[in-house]
Amino acid sequence: MSKWTYSKAGVDIDKQRKMEENILKLVGSKTKGIGSYTSVFEINGKEVTLHVDGVGTKTILLSMVGREDIAGWDCVFVNANDVACEGFKVLAVVDYLAVEKSDEELARRIGQGLDKALREVGAYLAGGETAIMPDVVRGFDISCTVLGIREAKPSVPEPGDYVVGLASSGPHANGYTLIRRLIREGLLKLEDLMPEVIAPVTNYHNIVLEGMKTGVIKWAAHVTGGAFKKVHERLPTGLGIQYEYFEPPAIFKKIVEAARMDPTEAYRTFNMGIGMVIITKHPDKVLELSKKYAIEARPIGRVIEGPSKIQTPWGEVIIG
Repeated sequence: MSKWTYSKAGVDIDKQRKMEENILKLVGSKTKGIGSYTSVFEINGKEVTLHVDGVGTKTILLSMVGREDIAGWDCVFVNANDVACEGFKVLAVVDYLAVEKSDEELARRIGQGLDKALREVGAYLAGGETAIMPDVVRGFDISCTVLGIREAKPSVPEPGDYVVGLASSGPHANGYTLIRRLIREGLLKLEDLMPEVIAPVTNYHNIVLEGMKTGVIKWAAHVTGGAFKKVHERLPTGLGIQYEYFEPPAIFKKIVEAARMDPTEAYRTFNMGIGMVIITKHPDKVLELSKKYAIEARPIGRVIEGPSKIQTPWGEVIIG
C-alpha cells in the first residue's frame, strides 16, 4: 500500500505558495506584512488590517451531516484567529457564499453560524455576496473577509522562552481534501472520525488578544495551512522550537496511520491537536488564562536556536 501525502490527494502547499508569489510579483501597490498572518496599513493614524480566508472542502462533510451552520462559524474564526496573532481585533466581517443552486435552508443554517461567531468575537456583519453558479460550484463554498484594528503587538521570541499549546477541537479547516480522499478510498469511515472531524474551529481570538494586551503572551501562531512548518517559518531567522512530546488525539492517529503518512508530512498538514502555539515568559499565567476561556492548554516546549524539533509517536520531526 502506497503512502499518502496532501499533494497526492490534490493539494500541493508549495505550489499554492508559488501561485501566491506570482500574483504578488505583478501587483505594485502592496501593504506591509503580506505573507505573515495578516497585513498592516494605516488609516488616520490607526493601524488596521484586512484578511480573507475560507472553510475549504470541510463544507462537503458538513453538508453530508446537515451541519452547515458550522461553516458559518468557521469562516469567521479561520480569519479572527489569524489576525489575533498580529494583535488585531476583528471589528467587521463580510462573507462570500457561492452555491450550486438556490437553497434557503442552507442560507439559514450558515446565517445561524455566522451570527453565533460574530457575537462571540464582538464584531458586525458589514455585508456580503451570495452567488448562484451551477456551472462552477458543486455544493457550496464560503469565505469571509475581516476588518481588524490594532489592539496589541506581539514581541520577538527569544531562546529560552516557554511554549504553550492551546488544544484544537479537531482538524479545524485544514487537511480535508486528504481526509475525504481516505474516506472515498475506503481507508477511513466518516463515523469513526466523528465528532471531531466536523468540530467547529476553536475561538483563540479572544484569549490571544487579552494575553497580548496584558503581557502574558509574547507571540502566537495559528496552526493552519502548513501546520508546524508555517509556525517555524514565522519565527525569527535562526530560531526554532524544541517541542516536548504531546500525544495527538485519536482522530489524527487514525488519519496518519490510514494514510501511512510520513510524520514530517503529517506535522506540516495537520495541527495534531494543537491549534495555537503561544510563546511566553509566563507559562503558568497562560495556563490560568486558558481556564477563563475554557480552552485546554499545556506546556509543550522552549524556544531554541536552530531548527524546530518535534517528538512524535512516529519519531522525531525536524523542521527548518
